[in-house]
Amino acid sequence: MGSHSTMALIKALHPTQLTLGMHHVRQKMDASRAHVATFEEFMERRPVKAVLGPNGQLYIIDHHHWARAWLELGKEQTPIVVVRDLHKLGKRAFWQRISELGDVHPYDEHGVRRSISALPPTVEGMIDDPYRSLAAFARNAGGYRKPKCAYADFQWVAFFRKHVKGDLRTIHGFAQALADATRLARSRTARKLPGYLGA
Repeated sequence: MGSHSTMALIKALHPTQLTLGMHHVRQKMDASRAHVATFEEFMERRPVKAVLGPNGQLYIIDHHHWARAWLELGKEQTPIVVVRDLHKLGKRAFWQRISELGDVHPYDEHGVRRSISALPPTVEGMIDDPYRSLAAFARNAGGYRKPKCAYADFQWVAFFRKHVKGDLRTIHGFAQALADATRLARSRTARKLPGYLGA
């Protein structure tokens, strides 16, 4: 398992999450478009992290948003780095192992944990959870430090879902929610969350 990347078909990669934030995907699409002349290089610096599973199937464990953004931009392939080889495990043992490692997050757009079978077969099938975009944008605005693992991100998503209300599907509603979320992230209410920065 080197850290050098190889190319893989985006549609052949299986998500380990149910949702993503489409505002966040669009932001990544814009960032990608800005590097049109050096696009391959731009992608190389952001390889999708994957685990090799049963039957040689590849499962994304990080950078679902980049993979979806590039697919939306018409790219068929992405650089990937295989961080773990678990292809010798049977299906059940495989899911058990990556669940233990904290690499599976089958939460739906309401924050409800679903079964592994609910996971979409490709990033195209992932559904929009505006709270995932909200958490990412609040982090980018300095609300909290980027946590080391995806699970920590989901804790922030759950926190904002509980405390920030409004219509996140309109631009005005999202902007208002983002202001609230960024302020809340620095408040005492959030002090137990990973990456908390304080007032």
